[in-house]
Amino acid sequence: MSLTDENKAFIQEMISSKRRLEDYPDRFDDDLIMHEPASLPFGGTYRGLGEFQKFYPSVRAFYDFERFELLGVYGDGDIVFATIRAGLVGSAGTIHLAEQFLFAGSKLVEVRLHICDDGAAAKRLRR
Repeated sequence: MSLTDENKAFIQEMISSKRRLEDYPDRFDDDLIMHEPASLPFGGTYRGLGEFQKFYPSVRAFYDFERFELLGVYGDGDIVFATIRAGLVGSAGTIHLAEQFLFAGSKLVEVRLHICDDGAAAKRLRR
């Protein structure tokens, strides 16, 4: 199995089992950088596990993880993408996400979330 395939399998397992980074301490760099879109209530750039742990409760309050569906995982070299349909807490609505994971070897060094949806969904996010 190639390193790209191993990293894809890791992302597949982590997201589909709805686990957190802390569950995989050997799979992420201590200086991991996370970029969340400014349109989200927790938007911003975060560095390291401590900052992740500060904003992650807002993530849990925003997404309805009962309606969080991994659609696919794709990889090329040191980049892995996961596509997701996510339910929103307190709403029947969903949004589509693409999460971009950058690896250095088998360690996750950067995560960038992209919202892939239409204008109506973006307006719902800003409320």
